[in-house]
Amino acid sequence: MPIEYRTDAGRLVWVRNPFTGVVTYFTHVHRKRNGFVKRQQEVALRAEGPDRRALEEQLRRELEDAERECPFCPGNEHMTTEEIFRLTPPEVPAAGPRRAPWLVRVFSNLIPRIPECCTGDRNESYVIVEDPRHFADDAAGNEDLLYTALLPAEQLQAILAAAQRIGRRAYENPAVRAVLVRKNQGRHSGASQPHVHTQVIGSDIAFAPIAREAEVTATEPDLWQEGIAFVEREGFLLQRRGEALVYFCPWGTFPRSYEVVMPAYRGRFCDLPEKALADFAFLLHEALRILGPIPIDYEIHDGEGVPLHAHVNARHFPYSNIGGTLNLPSTLLRGGA
Repeated sequence: MPIEYRTDAGRLVWVRNPFTGVVTYFTHVHRKRNGFVKRQQEVALRAEGPDRRALEEQLRRELEDAERECPFCPGNEHMTTEEIFRLTPPEVPAAGPRRAPWLVRVFSNLIPRIPECCTGDRNESYVIVEDPRHFADDAAGNEDLLYTALLPAEQLQAILAAAQRIGRRAYENPAVRAVLVRKNQGRHSGASQPHVHTQVIGSDIAFAPIAREAEVTATEPDLWQEGIAFVEREGFLLQRRGEALVYFCPWGTFPRSYEVVMPAYRGRFCDLPEKALADFAFLLHEALRILGPIPIDYEIHDGEGVPLHAHVNARHFPYSNIGGTLNLPSTLLRGGA
């Protein structure tokens, strides 16, 4: 089945998600004006000039308080469940020097995403803390958090290698049939902790979106190649590296989505060879770098018969979602989004 879409005067008007049937329309939503004004902006306009020294002292206290209360910050290891393993700064030289005793830290999630009774009475939900830093360097406020795109690509590769390692541990449990690597960044993406982290979740049943992808792929085995040919023809393909590629996905679950795909690899993510993992991590880092500090999530999907791929979604663009449709700005590829 070919990719369903419509063009007008050489411009892409709409495209249908080949897995879910949702239609994305490229419209002029970028012309809308936001009628909401932040209260902080209103206060700032009315306020007198601030006392700089007092503000700096207040900022210092706020940042220190946030780090003191964060269970993912160094020195607060006792606030989490028992550590499973850690990576130290010398193990990832590209990350640069860190004063903390660890660079990446892995432990069980305090509240299992999948109830333990479903996975052989063992907690198969894990947290990977991606970096000891809570805030970005030179933070000017509590909102200036470290985000994953600020990490070097080599550190993201180390994080994904840690996800592979903990995924293999989960698969050792005979009750686990599927493992999902999932990341949320920012409150509006559903993250409950501001400190950069990734989750690895073991389940006793297949995850529904991946099962749907496998079902459609089995019926339409050429669909992935047709989709790749479509995004390349429309100018959405961003980069290739080894056997992997990254592109803007016009039929993503959310209006601003990217996909990293390895078309030739159809095995488990936790079994992906090191060289292929490096290529996959590099392109995933590229997608995250494009989106930067805004709220995002990504999931890595694998499964029998499905090409290994990651869905990267921006949760910062709440364009219309009405009647199973999405809307994107028609200027997306011209830098006007």
